Amino acid sequence: MPAKHELQGSAPVAGLDHLQYVEADGVGLLTINRPAVHNAIGLTTMPELARVLDRLESSTLSVLVLTGAGDKTFVSGGDLKELEQLTTHQAAASMSRQMQRLMARLSDLPMPVIGAINGDSFGGGCEVALACDIRIAGSRARFAFKQVTIGITPAWGGRSRLVELVGRSVALRLMVTGEVIDASEAMRIGLVDQVVDPVAVLDSAMELARQIAANPNEAVRAIKHQVKNGRGLVGEGAIEFEADSFAHTWVSDDHLKAVAAWKQRR
Repeated sequence: MPAKHELQGSAPVAGLDHLQYVEADGVGLLTINRPAVHNAIGLTTMPELARVLDRLESSTLSVLVLTGAGDKTFVSGGDLKELEQLTTHQAAASMSRQMQRLMARLSDLPMPVIGAINGDSFGGGCEVALACDIRIAGSRARFAFKQVTIGITPAWGGRSRLVELVGRSVALRLMVTGEVIDASEAMRIGLVDQVVDPVAVLDSAMELARQIAANPNEAVRAIKHQVKNGRGLVGEGAIEFEADSFAHTWVSDDHLKAVAAWKQRR
């Protein structure tokens, strides 16, 4: 019998060597699949990620789950052997821009993104985790912004997301010390949203994904849009933003069908 988290669906993006991607029943499952290098992201991984994001941005999925292969590491960060090719300021800055844009695309997807944090997230791995909307971590997972320990700074957009999640002082402490924290501490400071048994990480994420996907798709996406784009709005701008978003869903076929089904049940 297949595990609960197995997604029996199509693999719509061909030619992936570093990633696995399948989708079914409104749910997508994207796996960073480089266990030999602890799921590190290298220069050859980035174009594959861009192709999967192309697919996701034009899809009608309700939710995406992102995880790492195996049970020890979510993403270990950048693949240092590949990144050794970056020998100039220009080359290093170009890689940073590329990954920042990829992480922004991941964060800006029209559907919620659940991070199934199946193991350690160090350096850039933390930055990938923070680009997810919701993070479910195994109790043995560890987190660290270890960039400072090798003499560099965060480069993939995680700095601003960390400050937003945990506050300026906690974020600064984590980034300038490289301190490793466990899953319970990560949850206490707001870095993750749920901690589960290590063997239940992907099952828990898929269970949540299917709960989300059971709801009308247009409303799920509209709520993601509200949460993502409504920050900082005040006064009439906030009122009009929410009213417009609500009105689009109120007159949608999804809402009319849901109301008709509710009346029928009554």
